[in-house]
Amino acid sequence: MKISVIIPVYNEQENLAKRLSFLCKQANKIPLEIIVSNSPETFDETPKVCEIFSNIRFISSPKKGRATQMNFGTKHATGEIFLFLHADVGLPNNFYEEVTNAIKNGFKAGFFAYKFDRETPLLNLNSSFTKNDGIFAGGGDQCQFFTKEIFEKLNGYNEEYCIMEDFEMIDNVRKMKIPYTIIQSKATVSARKYDQNSWLKVNLINGYVFLKYKFGVHPTKLRKTYKSLLREKV
Repeated sequence: MKISVIIPVYNEQENLAKRLSFLCKQANKIPLEIIVSNSPETFDETPKVCEIFSNIRFISSPKKGRATQMNFGTKHATGEIFLFLHADVGLPNNFYEEVTNAIKNGFKAGFFAYKFDRETPLLNLNSSFTKNDGIFAGGGDQCQFFTKEIFEKLNGYNEEYCIMEDFEMIDNVRKMKIPYTIIQSKATVSARKYDQNSWLKVNLINGYVFLKYKFGVHPTKLRKTYKSLLREKV
């Protein structure tokens, strides 16, 4: 089975180079397609970074927004499985075997547990919750994947969501009773927003915005709230 790894990017040249280096090495050994879906507002050296690697597909999305960029990436994908990867998240070395085995075992969607790129007791506490399913499970840092058939059945990501598109997607998976799994081989997530803020502040803001999402607040208002409260590169 071929996996199409789709990476939506917006000024992520440093992180992207790390991701592509790893993925291109994997692509020499396994059926893997790598698609970088760039934001039209990118002003860094992302295009030049992609030129260094020969076996990736670089595309420029006609509209900004992670949901739009990810959907645009699938239109160029040829794999039976779509895996969505943030540029600052590293996949485990055995991701291909884990994902394809999950599909062979009857799951149509899923995501990864994760750990942070540095360890503290509080960050370890956060990551411990990603091993299990629950109301907060399935966000984009957990590297969502779907069979092509199911992704199309779900009509892709909702492009009205400029934030929380990943949670909205996994909520739809649950509503439609699509079988999904959590892969226990951990992805590695950047702790940069915790470095720029604090553990308590990030968790309070995440919880507040998530609660507003659950109460049906429009995504543009959610993003405005998030950006006003959190110091982060977005």
